[in-house]
Amino acid sequence: MNEPFIFRVSDCYYIQASYPSPAEHRHFAAHLVFAMERPFTALVNGVSVEAAGIAIGSDVPHTILSEAPTLVMFIDELTPMSRCVKHTLLRGAPWRTLDTSVSSEVGERWRDVRTEADAAAAAAETERLLGLQEQRTSAEDPRILEAAAYMKATPALEQLTIREVARAVHLSPSRLTHLFRRDTGISPHLYLANLKLERAFYLLETGRSLTQVCMDAGFATPSHMADTSRKLYGMSMTEVKQIFLAGLGRTKTADEQK
Repeated sequence: MNEPFIFRVSDCYYIQASYPSPAEHRHFAAHLVFAMERPFTALVNGVSVEAAGIAIGSDVPHTILSEAPTLVMFIDELTPMSRCVKHTLLRGAPWRTLDTSVSSEVGERWRDVRTEADAAAAAAETERLLGLQEQRTSAEDPRILEAAAYMKATPALEQLTIREVARAVHLSPSRLTHLFRRDTGISPHLYLANLKLERAFYLLETGRSLTQVCMDAGFATPSHMADTSRKLYGMSMTEVKQIFLAGLGRTKTADEQK
C-alpha cells in the first residue's frame, strides 16, 4: 500500500490516504478525488456513485467510501485554479464524475511521489491531464479577493478580527460578510477558521501536542479546532495527525523548494 502524504502546491492540498469513513461534510474548497488502486464509492448530495475520479464543488455535502487509498485534491475557492475547475470540469453542475482513463493516469502519476519536488511535478502533470492550466478572469468582487489575501498574509491569525479585515478593504463587517457569502458560499469567519486549520496542519509536524497546536494556530479551544476540521474535511484532527505521522512529516510546500 502507498505511504500516506500531504503536500501543498500553489494553494492546493494533495492528500493521499485511506480515510476512516469520514462523516458527510461540506467545505469551501473544490474537491477532486482520484482512485489510487481501485474505484471508490462517493455519496454526493444523497446520490451514490462509483468512480475512478470525481469533481465536487464548494459547499456540496459529500463523503468518500473507500478502503483503498485515494488522492484528494483541495482547491481554495478564491484561486484561478478553482475557476478553471468550475469552467472545465463542473460546467455548472455541483459535481461530475471524471473520465476513467484520465483519472487512472492521475492516480498512477502520484503513486511514487515521495518528495516536494515529486509533488510539484505530479501537480503540474495533473493540471495538464485535467486541462486546468488556463487562468480565467476572476468573477469575484476584487474586494473579496483582497480580503482573502489580507487574511492569508496576517502572521497573527489568533488576533485577527473580521472587523479589521473589513476596515482594510474599506467595507463594513456586514457588507464584507454579505459579499463574501455571495462570492464563496461561506462566511469570512469560516474562511478565517480554515486558514487557522491550515496553520494547525503545518504545526503537527513539529511534535507539539494537539492542545499546543490549537493554541499556536489561534483556536480558542481544542474542541473548536476539532469541530472545524470535521466540518471542513470530514476528519478529526487526531485522524489528520495520523496521516502526517504516517507520511513522515512531509508537509512543506512544493513552492518552498523553488
